[in-house]
Amino acid sequence: MKNKPDLNPEKGAVRQVRRFFYELGKSFFVAEPDEAKVAGWRQVCCSLAGEIPDPAVAGSVRRLAGLLEDLELQRIQEEYYDLFVNPFSVRQVNWTASYYLDGHHFGRRLVEVRQLMAASGYVKEEEYKEPEDSLPVLLDLMVRMIETENAENEVATQERLRRDFLEPVVAGISQRLQQLEGVEFYSACAEFLQSWLRMEDNCLG
Repeated sequence: MKNKPDLNPEKGAVRQVRRFFYELGKSFFVAEPDEAKVAGWRQVCCSLAGEIPDPAVAGSVRRLAGLLEDLELQRIQEEYYDLFVNPFSVRQVNWTASYYLDGHHFGRRLVEVRQLMAASGYVKEEEYKEPEDSLPVLLDLMVRMIETENAENEVATQERLRRDFLEPVVAGISQRLQQLEGVEFYSACAEFLQSWLRMEDNCLG
């Protein structure tokens, strides 16, 4: 995890802040965490908690900071495995846009994401085994678009990626997690992402 950004940036630094928060959100879901990753989350969340101007985002970061202080690594790892990896878990959480918007996997939304990526010149990174409309890939795609942003049409593509795909996926995941008992950490992660996406929508339109 890179150093925290200036939360009162000049216009030219907005991309740095956006990239930082999307990277943070992606890091929660991209893989089962290890000790080093949890230590990085703890440091970042504790340092950010009192500096974020948006109350919802600040509150979600404070909740994460508290959980990271209280929960053992094994508890967080078991939660991740049970929710996102174990195919036999009754608590497994789906994380594709097709599932939440089409009602089934590999639906029309997956085709739309692939079309969006092709039109913008992006391909899925080889490290991802999930389909292009899954949460980790969508977050990675947003990070890459922010890194290479160079035209107004790409900004518009980012807005479509956020509104048409990321926001409904995160909302669906958050709702599902809130219905499950004993899912503290990843419920807080989804809450953070949802509040960040709402803040960005309000700020950037």
